[in-house]
Amino acid sequence: MKTNRLLAHLGPRPRVRRCFAIGGLCLLVGTFPLGAMDTPLTSYLDRIQEKAAFDRIWEGFRIYDDKHNPVIQQFSIVGRYHGQYWLVDADQGRAEGWENRRFFLGAEAVLFHDFTVQAQIKVSEDFDPFYDGLFQAFVRWSPNETISLSAGRLDFLYAGLERSLSSRVMPTFERGLLVNQLMPAQVVGLLAKVEVGAFTYRAGLFSGSIDQEFTTFAGGFGAVAGVSYRLPLFYTEGSLHLDYLYNNGNPANNAFKPYDHILSLWHQGQAGPFGLGVDVTAGHGIAGNQSVMSLTVLPTYVFWHDLIRQGDAWEAVLRYQYAVSDGANGLQLQSRYEQKVVPGGLGNNYNAVYAGINYLIYGNRLKLMTGAEYSLMKNSSAAGDSYNGWTYFAGVRLYF
Repeated sequence: MKTNRLLAHLGPRPRVRRCFAIGGLCLLVGTFPLGAMDTPLTSYLDRIQEKAAFDRIWEGFRIYDDKHNPVIQQFSIVGRYHGQYWLVDADQGRAEGWENRRFFLGAEAVLFHDFTVQAQIKVSEDFDPFYDGLFQAFVRWSPNETISLSAGRLDFLYAGLERSLSSRVMPTFERGLLVNQLMPAQVVGLLAKVEVGAFTYRAGLFSGSIDQEFTTFAGGFGAVAGVSYRLPLFYTEGSLHLDYLYNNGNPANNAFKPYDHILSLWHQGQAGPFGLGVDVTAGHGIAGNQSVMSLTVLPTYVFWHDLIRQGDAWEAVLRYQYAVSDGANGLQLQSRYEQKVVPGGLGNNYNAVYAGINYLIYGNRLKLMTGAEYSLMKNSSAAGDSYNGWTYFAGVRLYF
């Protein structure tokens, strides 16, 4: 019955038509080369097999490139856009919408061979106002490939399987429930990374407060430490990670979530087209929040290379999440999508399964994505399920 309602719903709605129109446009872009169509037909068929058009477009974002210049070696325009349609169909209600999920725009320069300077702004979802604060603004010093030191406003990509993946390359539309409940978004501070043989060490110190642009340093502090070891196990390549995040619990903190100790143990392996990530994360709650724990299993498989054009690929994605809290009301439904039908929805036991297919037109730099997730939240303090339903996605993602 839900499937019939969904199919009936998808037909006439203008937002759905807009989603498929954008998807169709991107598919056409991925199918046909940019520029005037050559004649005769044989010349056109030769060009459709090339990926050079996309190479030229993305290289065009690099405004300046001269490794012999002693001061500035590169200057590039950087950014990303993620637009997506979502539909929630649950026992507790129904909601849908189109969102400009992420739109970042900025510039990056390489100076004196060892320094990278980057600044990106957030563009508001409805473009009014256009400017919605800083996304990143940092300086990174990398004297060689094994050492780096970053300072400024940074995207937090330092703990756990999913929060160590940039949204530029995530195979799913959203990170898991407990990842979003535990981990910060952007932080202001310092981060050091060192590689020694098969080991990689990382440590950072961050302000506990964050503003639209920077920080007032009024919210205490947080710290991260991590170590990884190249450990293929039964894969061709792989690594084992242990990450720790500390929040000193300052009541003025607004950069970190209300958990003072977060620990993640995870492994990522790759064998040809198959990849598998497994993550166990636990967080100790403060300020009345329950302690929580989760298991995430994230397999991916790349198939059908060069199906429509040379260089494309299709990617299948699965994800299973299980999360539990020490007591009632320790888990909160995803603020996006699930809470659209159950605002502030709480529980203590959560299961979710995500399945999706991604069309990688130009790798992760330009791709179309589809996905569906079934999730079930139970609460020991209430009769019945807090949430039981499906979320459907379709969208486009690009970065440059």
